[in-house]
Amino acid sequence: MNWVVLLGATLALMLIANYLSSSAAIMGTILTGFGLLVALLSYFHIGLIEREQFEKMELEELSKSRGSESLFVTAAADTFPAKRSREQFERFFIPTCTALLFLLQAAAAYFPWQRLAVMPPLIADRAKLAMSLLGLMGLILFLLGKYSSGLARLKGLKLLRPGAAYMQLSAYACLAVIGATAAVLSGFPKVDLIIARVLCCVSGLAAVETLLALVLEGYRVRVQGREARLLYESRLVGLLGQPEAIITTAAHALDYQFGFKVSDTWFYRFLEKALGWMLLVQLGVLVLSTCFVIIEPGDEALLECFGKPMGQNGVIGPGLHIKPPWPIGQTRIFPTERIQTFLVGAEPEQSPTIAWTVIHTKEENFLVSGELNSQIPANQQTGVRSPPVSLLSVSIPVHYQITNLATWAYINEDPITLLTNIAEREVVLYLASANFDDLMSRGRGAAAEALRRNIQKEADAKDLGARITFVGLEDIHPPTKVAGVFEQVVGASETRESKILTARAHAISTNAWAAGESFKRVTTAEADQHGAITNSASRALLFANQQLAYSAAPGYKGVYEEQARLEAMIDNSEDARKYILATTNVPNIPIFNLEDKIRADLIERLPAPTGK
Repeated sequence: MNWVVLLGATLALMLIANYLSSSAAIMGTILTGFGLLVALLSYFHIGLIEREQFEKMELEELSKSRGSESLFVTAAADTFPAKRSREQFERFFIPTCTALLFLLQAAAAYFPWQRLAVMPPLIADRAKLAMSLLGLMGLILFLLGKYSSGLARLKGLKLLRPGAAYMQLSAYACLAVIGATAAVLSGFPKVDLIIARVLCCVSGLAAVETLLALVLEGYRVRVQGREARLLYESRLVGLLGQPEAIITTAAHALDYQFGFKVSDTWFYRFLEKALGWMLLVQLGVLVLSTCFVIIEPGDEALLECFGKPMGQNGVIGPGLHIKPPWPIGQTRIFPTERIQTFLVGAEPEQSPTIAWTVIHTKEENFLVSGELNSQIPANQQTGVRSPPVSLLSVSIPVHYQITNLATWAYINEDPITLLTNIAEREVVLYLASANFDDLMSRGRGAAAEALRRNIQKEADAKDLGARITFVGLEDIHPPTKVAGVFEQVVGASETRESKILTARAHAISTNAWAAGESFKRVTTAEADQHGAITNSASRALLFANQQLAYSAAPGYKGVYEEQARLEAMIDNSEDARKYILATTNVPNIPIFNLEDKIRADLIERLPAPTGK
C-alpha cells in the first residue's frame, strides 16, 4: 500500500507542479519519488522475508511428518533457496539501489539549485485548485504514513518504517508547497523559490547520510544472529517525518547516560504530555508579539493587511503601533527623514594611493565634448566641424530624501532602481553636451546644480515622491590609462602660460622704466635749461647793479673793488682755519701747528689710568 500511494502521490505532484509552475512542488515531487524507490525496496525485501518464513514453515512440517531432521540439516544450503535469495538481495541488490539513491539525492540537491531560479513565475489563477488538491493529498499521505509507522512500531515490522517516514515527509512537503503558494499570493514571490531550495538542502543532507551509511556498511562487523540496520532507511527523513520521535530518542539517550529509566519519571511523563501545549503557547506568544511594531524617530512605515495598505494610505509615524499578526499584517519601514545616497559613475575602492595615474576606482567613462576650433577639419559632405570628444571618469554622489512614502512605495515597483536609472540617463545626456575644460575647472559647481535640477524634474515626472538634495561631482579625471599624458599636456600648457605672463611682466616693467627714465631726462634737461637761463639773467642783472654801484663812487673806485674782494674771500673761506698777524713791522718767525685739535668732550670721557 505504501509504494502504491507514493506512486500516485508522485504522479499527482508532478501534474500539480506542471499545472501551477511551482518550484517547491517540483522538489516535493522529487522527494516523493525517493520515497517511492525506498518503498519498492521495502516491498521486495518484505516479499523475500515472507517467502523465507513460508519456506521455513514448510520444512518444519515436512520434518515433523517424516520424524527426522538429519537429512534437512545436512543439506541446508540446498533446502533453503528463499533464504539464499534474501541474503543475495541484501548483499548485492540493496547496496546497489542505495548507491543509486545517493546519486539521485545528490543530483536533486545540486542541479535544481540554479535551474529553479529561472523558472517562470507561479500562476496565481490556478493556485486555489492546486492548494486544495495538495491539501487533500497531504492529508492522505499523513494519515497513511502515521498508520504505517504505528503498525511498524506495534507489530515489529521495521521494513515499513522507511516508506512511512517518506510518506509523512511528503505530507509535510505538500504543506510547505501550500504555504509557499499562499505567500506568493500575498505578495512574496520569492518564498516559493526559498521553500524549493530548503527542500534541495533536505535532499543534500539525505545524500550525505546515505553516503556515510554506505561507507560505514563496508566496515561493519557481521555477527551472526544480530539484526543489521536497514541500509536504505534514513534517520534524517524519519526525524523530519516524525518530529515526535526526537523525544523518544532523547529519552533513550538519557536512560543510557544516567543508568536508570528517565522516561519513567513524572517530569518526563508530564513533559511528554504537555510539550504540545507548551509549544502551542509559545507559538501563540510569538504570533501575539508580531501584533506590535515600534517605529524609530526619523522613520515611517507602511502598514499593510494582506498586502494592501490599511487606512487612507497605510503610512504610520514614529512610536508604538498595533497591527494584525504576521503574516496577515506586515510593516515596511523607510528612513524618510534620513538623507540617502547612491553613486553614479565610478565606484570608489579602498586604495592607499589616490592619484590619476593609479587605479583607485571601478572606472566608468563618460563622453564629454570639447571646444570647437579652426584646426579641426570640416566634413567634406556637410562642411560642419565635429566637436572633439573626450572620455572622463566621474564619481557622482546623489543625495535624496523620501518626501511622500505612499507614492514612493506604491506608484513604482522599484523606486531606488528607477531613480538610479534616471540619474544615470541625465548624467549621460548632460556630459555629452558639456565642455571638458569647464568640468575640469570652474564649471563643476554649475554642472552639479544643473544635474540636480534635471534629475529632480524627471523624478517628479515619474511621481517618485523623493527630493534630490545634492548632486556632487567628485574625483573627476581622465581615464587612468591616459592620465599621465593628460598631466604632461596640462603641464606644458601651464608652462607656456607662465612664460607668457613672465614676458608680459618684463615688457610692462621695461616699458614703464623707459617711460620714467625718459620723463626724468626731459624734466632734468628742462630744469637745467631753466636754471641756465635764470642764472644768466641773474648774473646779467647782478652785473648791471654792480656797474651802477661802481659808477656811483667815481672817486673811490678802489673801495668798491676792495669790498668785493673781501666779500669773495669771506664767502670762499668760511670753513677754512684762519691765522691773524696783528703786526707786520717786526721780524717775527711764525710757526703754524697744522694738526687738528682733539675735541675736549672726547678727552674728558677717557678713563684715567690706575696704578698697580
